[in-house]
Amino acid sequence: MLGESPLLLPPMLLWALLLILGLASRQASTAKKAVVRLSPPWTTIFKGEEVTLTCHGSSSSKAGTTWWYKNQQLQEMWSTNSIETKQGGEYRCETQDSALSDPVNLVVSSDRLILQTPYSVFEGETLVLRCRGRDEFRTVRNVTYYKDGSVSSYFLRLSDFSIPRVTLSYSGNYHCTGVVLIYAIIFLEKFSSRKVELQVQELFPPPELKTTTSQPTEGTPVTLSCETQLPPQRSDTKLHFSFFKDGRVIASGWKESQIFQIPAIWREDSGSYWCEAKAMSQNIQKQSNHVKISVKRIPISGILMETQPPGGQVTEGEKLVFICSVAQGTGNITFSWHREGMKASLGEKTQHSLEEKFVLSAVKESDAGKYYCTASNGINTISSLRVNVTMKSRSLFSQVNSSEKIGHLSLGLIGTQFILVGLSASALVLFFGPWSKPGTPWRHSGSSSRPPE
Repeated sequence: MLGESPLLLPPMLLWALLLILGLASRQASTAKKAVVRLSPPWTTIFKGEEVTLTCHGSSSSKAGTTWWYKNQQLQEMWSTNSIETKQGGEYRCETQDSALSDPVNLVVSSDRLILQTPYSVFEGETLVLRCRGRDEFRTVRNVTYYKDGSVSSYFLRLSDFSIPRVTLSYSGNYHCTGVVLIYAIIFLEKFSSRKVELQVQELFPPPELKTTTSQPTEGTPVTLSCETQLPPQRSDTKLHFSFFKDGRVIASGWKESQIFQIPAIWREDSGSYWCEAKAMSQNIQKQSNHVKISVKRIPISGILMETQPPGGQVTEGEKLVFICSVAQGTGNITFSWHREGMKASLGEKTQHSLEEKFVLSAVKESDAGKYYCTASNGINTISSLRVNVTMKSRSLFSQVNSSEKIGHLSLGLIGTQFILVGLSASALVLFFGPWSKPGTPWRHSGSSSRPPE
């Protein structure tokens, strides 16, 4: 239990303690604040009543050293995080892993009637007020609660006053009155409590939307962050986030992540962005600032036009392909193909692409000439060098083919004639057979009979 006066420490121990506190304060510059909680939760108590103070640090573990301060004076170092007291004053604490807490003002009263309010209440929560009489004045009737001098609620008997889902407008000065039956005698007297200033705290401030850049280049990633801060007393509150662009939701539903990533942003994604944060259980929802994002395009450069067949030489009736490409450029690129001397373009295509093709399915002799292509993405327009397209005549090609065919046919006919002559000679030999010697009677070599004598 805390004593009436500050704890006196030996000089050497005091210096060691100051050194420890100096190190702790340097660490606390980046640590979260500790939180003091009261049990019972009231900041006003009657004289002689006892309150338990508990110091909650960043870690859930209760082990470690806790420093307690009363009226800005160091009182005690404890190895546990809870102490008990019957004294009024301003109490604060810190732990090895937490910064110095916000102050808690505990009031000890000897009045006959007090109004008890919680140490902290945040928007969206239920506010509970309790009007109490001292021990000998416990019998209280006709209890009335006031806010800023106006009646808020009336009870025939002593009762807590609960206000669900309070907003910041419920901040103000509260007090209560009641009629007390004194000493069990039929003697009634009306008492009023002292005024208590109650501040309903903001559960979290409106979020701030931050972006990696407000002028990204097309095709690059962009990260949006919806940033807000919960108070140490409500650090376990769950927040959900949603992101918007030009009045429409871009991330469906409420997400636990406060980060929204755009893998590749384009010119049409330019606009006004904002986010909203919502405490689901308390139904508190707040909107961020608006951030204007203007997406920049990369100008087109390095245009080139090629043909298939290569070199622009093509035979009449065949297909000719013009391939137009650029080395870099973002956004929708419009490619168009042109013939020198003609005002109208031959064709046009718009795509998210660095290369497009245009095809002439069957060229004619009149299609010979100089061709080029252009590319535009709304930032700049560039043209390629001219490519000269020449035609091979289909008639000349046919004459060459015909001559070759005639030559092949002639050779075939001559060969056929030689074969026929050879076949004829063979047939004669077979038919007549070899001639006999002079003076020898004629006979066919294939016959065994003799002619008649």
